[in-house]
Amino acid sequence: MRHLVLAALVAACVPAVARANVPLEKISFQPQVKGLGCLKPATLAMIKELVAKIGPIQITSTCGGRHARHSQHYGGNAVDFRPLATSPRKAVAAAKALESTGGVGSYPNGVVHADVGQREASWYGHRRVRSQYASLSRRGR
Repeated sequence: MRHLVLAALVAACVPAVARANVPLEKISFQPQVKGLGCLKPATLAMIKELVAKIGPIQITSTCGGRHARHSQHYGGNAVDFRPLATSPRKAVAAAKALESTGGVGSYPNGVVHADVGQREASWYGHRRVRSQYASLSRRGR
């Protein structure tokens, strides 16, 4: 049964990843991730750039699941991932360096959030409490 679920997951993810030319061998998925089909092209391009900079990642969250009410995940603009070949700190620095990235955050469990939203924000910690915000600004796009 597990193999059927895994095969269905890979089949759902392959078309979206292939359209963005993201190297499949460098991306793995946690079981709860239903695929990348819900992500916008800009988000897929951001994933491609990240993988090129930091190496393999494990995607932990895309559009499905439970997120904050106004989360960028619901619009297909965000992805949560765990870097497999580098530290979360280096992955955050690489994500912040990308031109396309809006919000970047990290959590104590090693998961990194990156989105392509209009609002540029960064944080650390599990709850984005006001005192934990590292920076916040509006992009002039």
